[in-house]
Amino acid sequence: MFIRIVKESLIRKRRRKVVAIVSVMLGAAIATAVLAVGLGIGDKVNRELRAYGANIQVLPRDRSIQVTSGGIQYQAAAAGSLLDEQDLPKLRTIFWANNILAFAPFLEVPVIVQDSSKAGRELETNLTGTWFEKAGFEKTVLEKSVQGDTGSALVTGVKQLAPWWKVDGRWPEAGECLVGVRLMESLKASSGDDLLVRFVARGGSPVEARLKISGTLTTGLDEDRSIIADLETAQRLSGQPGQVGRLEISALTNPEDSLASRDPATLSPEENERRSCTPYPSAVAADIEKVITGSEARPVRRISETEGSLLTRVNLMLLLVAVAALAAAVLGVASTTMTTVLERKSEIGLLKAIGASDFGVTSIFLAESTITGICGGIFGLAAGYGLAQVIARTVFGSGVPLSPILAPIIVAISLIVSFAGSAIPLRTALRLGPTDVLRDNL
Repeated sequence: MFIRIVKESLIRKRRRKVVAIVSVMLGAAIATAVLAVGLGIGDKVNRELRAYGANIQVLPRDRSIQVTSGGIQYQAAAAGSLLDEQDLPKLRTIFWANNILAFAPFLEVPVIVQDSSKAGRELETNLTGTWFEKAGFEKTVLEKSVQGDTGSALVTGVKQLAPWWKVDGRWPEAGECLVGVRLMESLKASSGDDLLVRFVARGGSPVEARLKISGTLTTGLDEDRSIIADLETAQRLSGQPGQVGRLEISALTNPEDSLASRDPATLSPEENERRSCTPYPSAVAADIEKVITGSEARPVRRISETEGSLLTRVNLMLLLVAVAALAAAVLGVASTTMTTVLERKSEIGLLKAIGASDFGVTSIFLAESTITGICGGIFGLAAGYGLAQVIARTVFGSGVPLSPILAPIIVAISLIVSFAGSAIPLRTALRLGPTDVLRDNL
């Protein structure tokens, strides 16, 4: 009898049932899209921010103090306070190797430069040696399994590390260099000119190099007043072969939270496991120090803190949107259910007159709400997944995966929305007495 009553109730007034299901579906769709985007937004925002610079810097642990004024380094690092270039491939062997997107070494050398093509005046500046594009780094086991073992090595360098560098001209080849836009103005030089670069070591004879200008570099930072050449040139001028002054790394990391700042000795086994499996900047930096001899790796705080603040605000905005959508869904279900209750007053009164209890009447409406919630949740899950793909591809240029855990969560949320929308109409139905309803129909 109960099943028959519920079945007939669903068949009759089908438009109202469809409206209720659509209300739940819209709320579930927006909740699905928000949760799917929210779960996948961390890496995507992190990758977007990686275009604005490295988030981990590696320096020699026993480095000497260097004085920089106007972008010019007046004290070069001593030979004993540099990093070994041969250690850099070891970055592909650390636990977080797959989180490293790009890295590049830098060696700054104070030089005297002159445009030999025009016999211009001599100026003091820095020559920064780096990798423009460096191949030869083997893929890790995980990268081979995910991307396929095509045999091609990874490529890194400053072109991958700092895509925001603006080069007017072309990237240098052997024997060429980039000149910062401000230095170019001071030299009154232009692309294609030859520069005479001279480094004078303490107590030693000067070392010279001739470099052709391949382009003008604009960064808005100290590089605008510097010469950027290949690392080998800087090493030869300074007499420090195989040495680098610092290493900059762009890595996918999670913003540090309260768990990251706690003492590991105070963590439970579960918390310790979660911490060890989370790529906090400090955790990635600690692994880097283990493979780069004599190094001190530290996160660039301004970037890490910006990521954390940005992700918190974005997630809060998504949460507010989801709450607003679910609240609207509750109101839609409540409006539809209240209309249904008022139309079925006679049926409710008759059920009570023949002995139906409040529980019996409640179970009928709860069964209808359950069906409404499940149907709305399933349809909303499908629609929300499609909406999440549209949002992700429009904003980030790539889709987001649908986590399997989202399905039961969305169905559960849809049931809560359906029950919440039926709560007030159900209280109205339970207040209806058989005598009041039957007397109103006389």
